[in-house]
Amino acid sequence: MNAISVTEKNLHSRSRARQSEFRKQQLVEATFDCIDKLGLSQTTLAHIAKHAGVSQGNVIFHFQSKDLLLEQALRHLSEEYLRCWKSVLAETGKSPIEQLCALIAVPFRASICSRKKISVWFAFWGEARSRPIYMSLCGEQDRAFSEALSQVCQKIEQNTSATLPADSAAITIEAIIDGLWQNFLIGPPNFKRQQAIQEIYRLIEIIYPNESVSIRQFMKEA
Repeated sequence: MNAISVTEKNLHSRSRARQSEFRKQQLVEATFDCIDKLGLSQTTLAHIAKHAGVSQGNVIFHFQSKDLLLEQALRHLSEEYLRCWKSVLAETGKSPIEQLCALIAVPFRASICSRKKISVWFAFWGEARSRPIYMSLCGEQDRAFSEALSQVCQKIEQNTSATLPADSAAITIEAIIDGLWQNFLIGPPNFKRQQAIQEIYRLIEIIYPNESVSIRQFMKEA
């Protein structure tokens, strides 16, 4: 039986490893909720325990301290994002422009782009300068995604005309993604993920005008 089938009701019949895995994930999710509602500094082990419906001792048993739990929560976000965009690049049969379009859509997947998760990301980014571990995890994720964007843009540039050099194109695309994420957090509530993706596709159509046919196909599917 896989981890998805483990629930609160059947938890005690699972192995200790499965119980621990389930509880840790539950506590990480509760941490996201608390950070979203209370902010990073006001999130305490007591708040997390109450939200998860467990004792504070249970939280300490699994994570030892608030700092370790927060670090694991950020690591969870980073690894989830990394898996998503790397899986896109690993797919065979995609041309560079198709890879770029698919890569751009990743930050706006429903599993990645929710107001709560973006709120948590921004909370950690806000503390990154004073917390080396946050800076390391956030910076590592940002650098890896930036490098992937740049490499794909360089491949496109080798085969078609571009109005921006590859590095400039990648920086511009990433800046727009960051801006749209912020818009999800503080902008109008009716702004949709599909709309965000299409706005970036319009941008790359300007950067790579000869690839309009492929880009517009992705726009239809967004």
